[in-house]
Amino acid sequence: MSWRADRRLAGCAVAAALVLAVLGPGAGEERRSPTGEGVFKRGVLGGRGYRLFVPADAREPGAPLVLALHGCWQTPEDFATGTRLNDAAARRRLLVLYPAQGRRGNPSRCWNWFEPEHQKRCAGETGQILALVEEVRKQYGLERGKVVVLGFSAGGFMAVNLACAAPDVIAGVGIAAGGPYRCGLGAEGALSCMRGPAGGGGPSAEACLGAMEGRPHAIRASLWHGERDVVVSATNLDALAAMFAPLAGARAIGAERRDGALHTTYRDGQGRAVIETWLVPGMGHAWSGGDPRGTHTYPLGPSATERMLDFLLTGPPGGS
Repeated sequence: MSWRADRRLAGCAVAAALVLAVLGPGAGEERRSPTGEGVFKRGVLGGRGYRLFVPADAREPGAPLVLALHGCWQTPEDFATGTRLNDAAARRRLLVLYPAQGRRGNPSRCWNWFEPEHQKRCAGETGQILALVEEVRKQYGLERGKVVVLGFSAGGFMAVNLACAAPDVIAGVGIAAGGPYRCGLGAEGALSCMRGPAGGGGPSAEACLGAMEGRPHAIRASLWHGERDVVVSATNLDALAAMFAPLAGARAIGAERRDGALHTTYRDGQGRAVIETWLVPGMGHAWSGGDPRGTHTYPLGPSATERMLDFLLTGPPGGS
Protein backbone atom coordinates (compact mmCIF):
# COMPACT_ATOMS: atom_id res chain seq x y z
CA MET A 1 0.00 0.00 0.00
CA SER A 2 1.25 3.48 -0.87
CA TRP A 3 1.92 6.21 1.68
CA ARG A 4 -0.98 8.13 0.12
CA ALA A 5 -3.36 5.24 0.91
CA ASP A 6 -1.97 5.01 4.44
CA ARG A 7 -2.56 8.73 4.94
CA ARG A 8 -6.14 8.49 3.65
CA LEU A 9 -6.84 5.58 5.99
CA ALA A 10 -5.35 7.50 8.89
CA GLY A 11 -7.60 10.47 8.15
CA CYS A 12 -10.68 8.25 8.03
CA ALA A 13 -9.59 6.54 11.24
CA VAL A 14 -9.53 9.91 13.00
CA ALA A 15 -13.02 10.73 11.72
CA ALA A 16 -14.31 7.31 12.83
CA ALA A 17 -12.74 7.74 16.25
CA LEU A 18 -14.59 11.02 16.71
CA VAL A 19 -17.87 9.30 15.86
CA LEU A 20 -17.14 6.46 18.25
CA ALA A 21 -16.19 8.87 21.02
CA VAL A 22 -19.64 10.45 20.81
CA LEU A 23 -21.82 7.42 20.15
CA GLY A 24 -19.83 4.50 21.49
CA PRO A 25 -19.96 0.85 20.36
CA GLY A 26 -22.98 -1.30 21.09
CA ALA A 27 -23.01 -4.62 22.89
CA GLY A 28 -22.62 -7.71 20.75
CA GLU A 29 -24.99 -10.62 20.57
CA GLU A 30 -24.30 -14.08 19.21
CA ARG A 31 -26.62 -16.83 18.04
CA ARG A 32 -26.41 -19.74 15.67
CA SER A 33 -27.14 -18.71 12.11
CA PRO A 34 -30.38 -20.12 10.70
CA THR A 35 -28.96 -19.96 7.16
CA GLY A 36 -25.44 -21.33 7.49
CA GLU A 37 -23.10 -23.25 9.79
CA GLY A 38 -21.68 -20.52 11.94
CA VAL A 39 -22.55 -17.64 14.22
CA PHE A 40 -24.65 -14.64 13.14
CA LYS A 41 -23.59 -11.79 15.42
CA ARG A 42 -25.44 -8.57 16.05
CA GLY A 43 -23.67 -5.34 16.92
CA VAL A 44 -23.50 -1.56 16.70
CA LEU A 45 -20.43 0.51 15.91
CA GLY A 46 -20.46 4.29 15.77
CA GLY A 47 -24.25 4.25 15.73
CA ARG A 48 -24.35 1.90 12.72
CA GLY A 49 -26.06 -1.45 13.36
CA TYR A 50 -24.74 -4.55 11.65
CA ARG A 51 -24.80 -8.33 11.43
CA LEU A 52 -21.64 -10.41 11.07
CA PHE A 53 -21.62 -14.03 9.93
CA VAL A 54 -18.63 -15.99 11.24
CA PRO A 55 -18.27 -19.53 9.84
CA ALA A 56 -17.89 -22.46 12.19
CA ASP A 57 -14.80 -23.81 10.42
CA ALA A 58 -11.44 -22.08 10.44
CA ARG A 59 -10.95 -19.54 7.68
CA GLU A 60 -8.38 -19.90 4.97
CA PRO A 61 -5.31 -17.67 5.48
CA GLY A 62 -5.74 -14.47 3.51
CA ALA A 63 -9.48 -15.02 2.94
CA PRO A 64 -11.31 -11.83 1.99
CA LEU A 65 -14.10 -10.17 3.90
CA VAL A 66 -17.46 -10.14 2.14
CA LEU A 67 -19.44 -6.93 2.63
CA ALA A 68 -23.19 -7.33 1.95
CA LEU A 69 -25.38 -4.27 1.35
CA HIS A 70 -29.15 -4.75 1.35
CA GLY A 71 -31.65 -2.84 -0.77
CA CYS A 72 -34.53 -0.55 0.14
CA TRP A 73 -37.09 -1.90 2.62
CA GLN A 74 -34.75 -4.79 3.42
CA THR A 75 -32.79 -5.68 6.56
CA PRO A 76 -29.53 -7.63 6.94
CA GLU A 77 -31.53 -10.67 8.08
CA ASP A 78 -33.84 -10.51 5.08
CA PHE A 79 -30.93 -10.01 2.70
CA ALA A 80 -29.02 -12.94 4.22
CA THR A 81 -32.06 -15.17 3.78
CA GLY A 82 -32.88 -14.08 0.24
CA THR A 83 -29.33 -14.34 -1.10
CA ARG A 84 -28.42 -17.54 0.79
CA LEU A 85 -25.10 -15.77 1.33
CA ASN A 86 -24.44 -17.28 4.76
CA ASP A 87 -24.79 -20.79 3.34
CA ALA A 88 -22.26 -19.97 0.62
CA ALA A 89 -19.96 -18.31 3.15
CA ALA A 90 -20.10 -21.32 5.48
CA ARG A 91 -18.96 -23.63 2.66
CA ARG A 92 -16.23 -21.21 1.56
CA ARG A 93 -15.25 -20.27 5.14
CA LEU A 94 -15.80 -16.54 4.65
CA LEU A 95 -16.85 -13.79 7.03
CA VAL A 96 -19.80 -11.70 5.86
CA LEU A 97 -20.48 -8.22 7.21
CA TYR A 98 -24.01 -6.82 6.81
CA PRO A 99 -24.25 -3.11 7.70
CA ALA A 100 -27.83 -2.03 8.42
CA GLN A 101 -29.63 1.06 7.21
CA GLY A 102 -32.32 2.09 9.69
CA ARG A 103 -35.39 4.24 9.20
CA ARG A 104 -33.62 7.18 10.81
CA GLY A 105 -31.11 7.12 7.99
CA ASN A 106 -33.80 6.71 5.34
CA PRO A 107 -37.56 6.10 5.81
CA SER A 108 -37.41 3.29 3.23
CA ARG A 109 -34.16 1.83 4.59
CA CYS A 110 -32.41 2.82 1.34
CA TRP A 111 -28.73 3.69 1.35
CA ASN A 112 -28.46 7.37 0.38
CA TRP A 113 -26.07 6.64 -2.48
CA PHE A 114 -27.31 9.62 -4.50
CA GLU A 115 -26.33 12.34 -2.02
CA PRO A 116 -22.80 13.82 -2.44
CA GLU A 117 -22.02 13.53 1.29
CA HIS A 118 -22.43 9.75 1.03
CA GLN A 119 -20.12 9.39 -1.98
CA LYS A 120 -16.88 10.41 -0.27
CA ARG A 121 -14.36 8.22 1.47
CA CYS A 122 -14.36 9.78 4.93
CA ALA A 123 -17.89 11.13 5.14
CA GLY A 124 -21.47 9.97 5.57
CA GLU A 125 -22.53 6.39 5.03
CA THR A 126 -19.45 5.46 2.99
CA GLY A 127 -17.22 6.59 5.85
CA GLN A 128 -19.27 4.68 8.42
CA ILE A 129 -19.24 1.49 6.36
CA LEU A 130 -15.48 1.72 5.78
CA ALA A 131 -14.90 2.30 9.50
CA LEU A 132 -16.95 -0.82 10.25
CA VAL A 133 -14.97 -2.82 7.67
CA GLU A 134 -11.70 -1.68 9.25
CA GLU A 135 -12.89 -2.63 12.74
CA VAL A 136 -13.88 -6.16 11.61
CA ARG A 137 -10.65 -6.50 9.65
CA LYS A 138 -8.54 -5.70 12.70
CA GLN A 139 -10.64 -7.82 15.06
CA TYR A 140 -10.33 -10.95 12.90
CA GLY A 141 -6.85 -10.37 11.48
CA LEU A 142 -7.96 -9.98 7.88
CA GLU A 143 -5.72 -8.54 5.18
CA ARG A 144 -6.33 -4.94 4.13
CA GLY A 145 -7.45 -4.44 0.56
CA LYS A 146 -9.23 -7.81 0.25
CA VAL A 147 -12.88 -6.84 0.58
CA VAL A 148 -15.53 -7.87 -1.94
CA VAL A 149 -18.88 -6.08 -1.83
CA LEU A 150 -22.19 -7.66 -2.84
CA GLY A 151 -25.08 -5.22 -3.12
CA PHE A 152 -28.66 -5.12 -4.37
CA SER A 153 -30.42 -2.05 -5.73
CA ALA A 154 -29.58 0.86 -3.37
CA GLY A 155 -26.95 -1.45 -1.89
CA GLY A 156 -25.54 -1.98 -5.37
CA PHE A 157 -25.30 1.75 -5.97
CA MET A 158 -23.58 2.13 -2.59
CA ALA A 159 -21.14 -0.65 -3.53
CA VAL A 160 -20.13 1.46 -6.52
CA ASN A 161 -19.58 4.48 -4.24
CA LEU A 162 -17.27 2.39 -2.07
CA ALA A 163 -15.35 1.00 -5.05
CA CYS A 164 -14.68 4.47 -6.45
CA ALA A 165 -14.01 6.18 -3.12
CA ALA A 166 -11.83 3.43 -1.61
CA PRO A 167 -10.31 1.29 -4.39
CA ASP A 168 -7.39 0.34 -2.13
CA VAL A 169 -9.90 -1.36 0.20
CA ILE A 170 -12.41 -2.81 -2.27
CA ALA A 171 -11.05 -5.58 -4.48
CA GLY A 172 -14.26 -6.54 -6.22
CA VAL A 173 -17.97 -5.82 -6.46
CA GLY A 174 -21.02 -7.97 -7.17
CA ILE A 175 -23.90 -5.69 -8.11
CA ALA A 176 -27.52 -6.57 -8.81
CA ALA A 177 -29.91 -3.88 -10.09
CA GLY A 178 -27.45 -1.07 -9.47
CA GLY A 179 -25.99 1.73 -11.56
CA PRO A 180 -22.84 3.78 -12.19
CA TYR A 181 -21.11 6.28 -9.93
CA ARG A 182 -22.70 9.73 -9.55
CA CYS A 183 -25.12 9.04 -12.39
CA GLY A 184 -27.70 11.06 -10.47
CA LEU A 185 -27.36 13.55 -7.61
CA GLY A 186 -30.16 14.27 -5.16
CA ALA A 187 -33.56 12.57 -5.06
CA GLU A 188 -34.62 13.77 -8.52
CA GLY A 189 -31.27 12.79 -9.99
CA ALA A 190 -31.56 9.34 -8.43
CA LEU A 191 -34.94 8.75 -10.07
CA SER A 192 -33.57 9.91 -13.40
CA CYS A 193 -30.59 7.58 -13.06
CA MET A 194 -32.82 4.65 -12.18
CA ARG A 195 -34.85 5.27 -15.32
CA GLY A 196 -31.63 5.05 -17.33
CA PRO A 197 -28.36 6.99 -16.97
CA ALA A 198 -27.72 9.70 -19.54
CA GLY A 199 -24.50 9.49 -21.52
CA GLY A 200 -23.83 5.81 -20.80
CA GLY A 201 -20.87 5.06 -18.54
CA GLY A 202 -18.45 7.70 -19.85
CA PRO A 203 -19.23 10.54 -17.40
CA SER A 204 -19.41 8.07 -14.52
CA ALA A 205 -16.03 6.59 -15.46
CA GLU A 206 -14.53 10.09 -15.32
CA ALA A 207 -16.23 10.79 -11.99
CA CYS A 208 -15.05 7.47 -10.55
CA LEU A 209 -11.51 8.13 -11.76
CA GLY A 210 -11.69 11.54 -10.10
CA ALA A 211 -12.69 9.89 -6.82
CA MET A 212 -9.67 7.62 -7.28
CA GLU A 213 -7.53 10.77 -7.45
CA GLY A 214 -6.74 10.18 -11.11
CA ARG A 215 -5.04 6.81 -10.57
CA PRO A 216 -7.22 4.07 -12.14
CA HIS A 217 -7.67 0.87 -10.15
CA ALA A 218 -8.85 -2.28 -11.87
CA ILE A 219 -11.73 -3.62 -9.78
CA ARG A 220 -13.24 -7.00 -10.54
CA ALA A 221 -16.97 -6.68 -11.15
CA SER A 222 -19.82 -9.18 -11.53
CA LEU A 223 -22.83 -7.18 -12.71
CA TRP A 224 -26.42 -8.48 -12.79
CA HIS A 225 -29.78 -7.15 -13.91
CA GLY A 226 -33.28 -8.40 -14.63
CA GLU A 227 -34.50 -7.91 -18.17
CA ARG A 228 -37.94 -6.90 -16.84
CA ASP A 229 -36.76 -4.60 -14.05
CA VAL A 230 -39.13 -1.61 -13.93
CA VAL A 231 -37.54 -0.07 -10.80
CA VAL A 232 -33.96 0.30 -12.05
CA SER A 233 -33.71 0.22 -15.84
CA ALA A 234 -31.64 -2.59 -17.30
CA THR A 235 -29.76 0.05 -19.33
CA ASN A 236 -27.78 0.57 -16.13
CA LEU A 237 -26.14 -2.82 -16.70
CA ASP A 238 -24.30 -1.66 -19.82
CA ALA A 239 -23.59 1.72 -18.22
CA LEU A 240 -21.94 0.02 -15.24
CA ALA A 241 -19.80 -2.15 -17.50
CA ALA A 242 -18.86 0.94 -19.53
CA MET A 243 -17.77 2.64 -16.30
CA PHE A 244 -15.64 -0.21 -14.97
CA ALA A 245 -14.10 -1.30 -18.29
CA PRO A 246 -11.75 1.67 -18.91
CA LEU A 247 -10.54 1.52 -15.29
CA ALA A 248 -9.36 -2.03 -15.97
CA GLY A 249 -8.34 -1.47 -19.60
CA ALA A 250 -10.88 -4.12 -20.56
CA ARG A 251 -13.22 -4.76 -23.47
CA ALA A 252 -16.09 -7.14 -24.15
CA ILE A 253 -15.17 -10.32 -26.00
CA GLY A 254 -18.71 -11.37 -26.87
CA ALA A 255 -21.91 -12.58 -25.28
CA GLU A 256 -23.20 -16.12 -24.84
CA ARG A 257 -26.18 -17.87 -23.30
CA ARG A 258 -25.21 -19.36 -19.96
CA ASP A 259 -27.60 -20.94 -17.47
CA GLY A 260 -30.46 -19.35 -19.38
CA ALA A 261 -29.07 -15.81 -19.06
CA LEU A 262 -27.10 -13.56 -21.42
CA HIS A 263 -23.52 -13.55 -20.13
CA THR A 264 -20.77 -11.21 -21.36
CA THR A 265 -17.12 -11.31 -20.34
CA TYR A 266 -14.72 -8.37 -20.42
CA ARG A 267 -10.98 -9.09 -20.59
CA ASP A 268 -8.03 -6.80 -19.98
CA GLY A 269 -4.96 -6.40 -22.18
CA GLN A 270 -3.44 -9.57 -20.75
CA GLY A 271 -6.52 -11.64 -21.49
CA ARG A 272 -7.73 -11.84 -17.90
CA ALA A 273 -11.47 -11.81 -17.20
CA VAL A 274 -12.03 -8.77 -14.98
CA ILE A 275 -15.69 -7.90 -15.60
CA GLU A 276 -18.77 -9.97 -16.37
CA THR A 277 -22.40 -9.02 -16.96
CA TRP A 278 -25.53 -11.16 -16.59
CA LEU A 279 -28.89 -10.15 -18.07
CA VAL A 280 -31.55 -12.51 -16.70
CA PRO A 281 -34.67 -12.94 -18.87
CA GLY A 282 -38.03 -12.88 -17.13
CA MET A 283 -36.58 -11.33 -13.96
CA GLY A 284 -37.75 -8.02 -12.54
CA HIS A 285 -36.21 -6.09 -9.66
CA ALA A 286 -34.76 -9.06 -7.84
CA TRP A 287 -31.79 -11.19 -6.79
CA SER A 288 -31.30 -14.02 -9.26
CA GLY A 289 -31.47 -17.54 -7.84
CA GLY A 290 -32.54 -16.27 -4.44
CA ASP A 291 -34.55 -17.91 -1.69
CA PRO A 292 -38.30 -17.09 -1.95
CA ARG A 293 -38.41 -16.65 1.82
CA GLY A 294 -36.52 -13.39 1.30
CA THR A 295 -37.85 -10.29 -0.43
CA HIS A 296 -36.92 -9.30 -3.99
CA THR A 297 -35.76 -12.74 -5.12
CA TYR A 298 -36.13 -14.63 -8.40
CA PRO A 299 -35.60 -18.33 -7.64
CA LEU A 300 -35.75 -19.35 -11.33
CA GLY A 301 -32.56 -17.55 -12.33
CA PRO A 302 -28.95 -18.69 -11.97
CA SER A 303 -27.51 -18.17 -8.50
CA ALA A 304 -26.11 -14.63 -8.42
CA THR A 305 -24.54 -15.34 -5.03
CA GLU A 306 -22.55 -18.38 -6.17
CA ARG A 307 -21.60 -16.90 -9.55
CA MET A 308 -20.50 -13.61 -8.02
CA LEU A 309 -18.31 -15.32 -5.43
CA ASP A 310 -16.88 -17.69 -8.05
CA PHE A 311 -15.86 -14.75 -10.22
CA LEU A 312 -14.73 -12.30 -7.56
CA LEU A 313 -12.69 -14.80 -5.57
CA THR A 314 -10.86 -16.13 -8.63
CA GLY A 315 -7.47 -14.53 -9.14
CA PRO A 316 -5.74 -11.71 -7.26
CA PRO A 317 -7.70 -8.64 -6.12
CA GLY A 318 -8.31 -6.02 -8.76
CA GLY A 319 -7.96 -8.56 -11.56
CA SER A 320 -4.17 -8.30 -11.46
